[in-house]
Amino acid sequence: MPGGSRQLSPLPGRRREHEAISELLAGGGGALVFHGDPGIGKTALLESAAGQADGFLVLALAAAETESTLPFAALHRLLGAVVENASGPPASQALALARLLESGPAGESRFATFVRLLRLLRRVAGERPLLCCVDDAHWLDPPSLEALAFVARRLRGDRIAMLFGWCDETVPVSFGVRGLRLAPLDDRSSREVLRDLVPVADVAGALGSIAMGSPCVLTDLARSLTPEQARGEAPLPQVLPPEHRLRRAHRARLLRLPADTRWLVLLAAADEELDVDGLAAAAAVSGVDIGALEPAESSGLLRVDGAAIRFVRPLVRAFTYHESTMVQRRSVHSLLARSVDPRTQPLRHYLHRALAAYGPDDGLATRLERAALASHGRHGAASRALERAAELTGDAAIAAARVVAAARHAWRAGEPHRARMLLRRVRPATVPARVRAVSAVLEAEIGLRTGAAAPDVDALLAVADELAGHDRGLAIGALARAGEALWVSGERSRYLDVARRALASRRPGEPPIVELACEHLATLSATLRGAHRRAADALGRTVTSVSTLDNAEAFTQAGLAAILCGAELEAHRLAGRGAAIARANRDLSVEPRALEIAALAELAMGRYDDPTTALRGLELARESGQEAVASGQSALLALHAAILGDRAACLRRARDAREAGWARAVVEWALAVLDLVDGRHPEAFARLRAATGAHVVLRVAATPHIVEAAARCGVRPAGVAALRVFDAWATTTANPRWLALSARCHALLAEDNGEADEYFRAALEQHARSGADLDRAWTALLYGQRLRRQRRPAAARVQLRGALDTFERLEARPWIDRTVAELRAAGHHVEHRQPPAVEALTPQQVQIARLVADGATNREVAAHLLLSTRTVDHHMRNIFAKLGVRSRVELARLMS
Repeated sequence: MPGGSRQLSPLPGRRREHEAISELLAGGGGALVFHGDPGIGKTALLESAAGQADGFLVLALAAAETESTLPFAALHRLLGAVVENASGPPASQALALARLLESGPAGESRFATFVRLLRLLRRVAGERPLLCCVDDAHWLDPPSLEALAFVARRLRGDRIAMLFGWCDETVPVSFGVRGLRLAPLDDRSSREVLRDLVPVADVAGALGSIAMGSPCVLTDLARSLTPEQARGEAPLPQVLPPEHRLRRAHRARLLRLPADTRWLVLLAAADEELDVDGLAAAAAVSGVDIGALEPAESSGLLRVDGAAIRFVRPLVRAFTYHESTMVQRRSVHSLLARSVDPRTQPLRHYLHRALAAYGPDDGLATRLERAALASHGRHGAASRALERAAELTGDAAIAAARVVAAARHAWRAGEPHRARMLLRRVRPATVPARVRAVSAVLEAEIGLRTGAAAPDVDALLAVADELAGHDRGLAIGALARAGEALWVSGERSRYLDVARRALASRRPGEPPIVELACEHLATLSATLRGAHRRAADALGRTVTSVSTLDNAEAFTQAGLAAILCGAELEAHRLAGRGAAIARANRDLSVEPRALEIAALAELAMGRYDDPTTALRGLELARESGQEAVASGQSALLALHAAILGDRAACLRRARDAREAGWARAVVEWALAVLDLVDGRHPEAFARLRAATGAHVVLRVAATPHIVEAAARCGVRPAGVAALRVFDAWATTTANPRWLALSARCHALLAEDNGEADEYFRAALEQHARSGADLDRAWTALLYGQRLRRQRRPAAARVQLRGALDTFERLEARPWIDRTVAELRAAGHHVEHRQPPAVEALTPQQVQIARLVADGATNREVAAHLLLSTRTVDHHMRNIFAKLGVRSRVELARLMS
């Protein structure tokens, strides 16, 4: 469509919609309907589209509820906009059509009126491309809606684009044109919306949870904050102010319901776990017939699915609860407490009692705390119960301990921002040393995983000093967290100091968890010093000790230690066990990290055919606000893609990783591998040297790539030095994969052909034992290249054909091209295998395949396309079968 569009940055979380608008403005006409819940951002999208429509005549219309019963009222306003903005014959025709509508088009059929409107808009667009934005289209009067829909369905090859915003709360959208439902914003997009409004990250994150993905609620909540709330020094509002338009609309909707219905809806809003039987019991206690719920169902406020009661929109629950008075809410909680049996559901019972209570009540607070701590896996409910218990506690020190416990459970529930907000309430000057220490260690853990703030190492060391004499376990825990922070930042010498300090204070008969922390520090510090046999001994003790525990984090840390000792199979088992324990306990604070270590172990094993573990870890990390872990997973996926030669996927994942720390170093490693794949050896060497300088462990792991780059660009001494360090580690592992890579490195650095042959053959023998197929193929390719350059084409072809078979099976396209080129140079004719045809997929399968190729999980695809997860699973099986691919990696490569 002539006129084009300006390339504006898409609204946060609205990339798909932005792309659809761009396609519409650049194409040959058409229409789109954006629909969704109130406050979901439809108006903002239409305004963004108008700003994007450079060179277009933009006609904007917001339908009015007060005119929704007046025939052609909205169309009359649109024609007035044409008269104001057009000139010549189009303006005259618009004025004539408006006058016809004023008198009532009695002498003309409705069809003829609609055709006149279509011709008029085409005349307007003949002079200048036209964009019509119709907001609140659900309030269009029926004749205007029919007329605009008539036009929208006929825009093919015209210079006209039409965009509608439709609220699903009224009636379902039925335009007969393409519709896109706006999904709630995810946590990352919500924080992006608040970037300039709320400078404190934890406040922004907590508001994102309260707003439940509604950009309107998000921004208006942010604007309603007091200065203390904006700084995170006061509790945040849990709902919009009473005068807000969304609250007013919901209030009016509630008031249209009978009084008994409103009471039942309030009961349901006060307890997310309340089912039909529970509601019926509470209704009976209050003398209300459960049948009074029917008007709420009929109005679309909530629905009953089997035994479950679900509010159709998440925010409706909060609006309903806060529309009631304080007295009504306390009455509801008192009634629910009487209807919930404390013997079978103690947490719910005591929480309702606590919410109905006035003033401090230490006895009730203690019972509520016990119920919360005894609840298995219900971390969100336990956190809120402990927070309420703290409010009912008279003793400030006990109250602070309960607030810290509430923060711990919020963290386990995947609510890091709320956890940190709770920790802000713990005033160091007024609480005991132990509570301060627990708070500091927890805050450090959250900071490490979320990346929100680097842990204060000095503060953790001070905590360890303060508690060393009377709480060894917590003191060692503080040292372990300080060590982890230093490990991540690459501060080798300080890490060794912390480890020496912890190990010097070891005592016989320590509790197992303290022993494990010490052994972990011993393993990592020995690795950093190059004392690899000592590290292996410490790992052996760790594996023996951890098997006696049922602690997810202990298994996860043991998995990391095993990777550093070259025992990646054991690492994968340990990290997998840690993830399983965390999953069973519904502990979102540990599971993403455990999956990150498991994914790292898979990479260390040379498993490049299935990134499912990393993708699942990435999904969980994002869901639980662990941006640092998500960055680490994205970096591993970037490296995974780079090793396969998938540039598009590597760059896409690299963009998702943080700009500093360990993840950034891994991303630079991945980009260096892309340089190697493309034959840019000097660039690869420079990038690797810069990326791994502060990270000794990464430098060792990247040695095979460092050596290859060094050998190819004429800096052999640097390769020899790197290999010397690598060999000191690899030989202690007795691991065939690392021994194979060591032999390959020696072959690349060998100056004598006979010596190189010997090392290459040794590498291939070790590869056969390791099962790392891509490593073996890479070595075979390098060996084949050397043989060809020695004028031994027959021997070269043997190696190159074996390498090609593996690269083709893995769909590693750049490697295939390099190997084919080498084979041809060695005198072997190679037929290119054609990739499978995407045309075999249905349109919906193409949509699903593209989303998956962009990194979406099946659950995210289902939410995006409004399908069930089971349906997406079914389509994915068919997509794999039709395209002949076996993994998401292959699918992503094919779609790119």
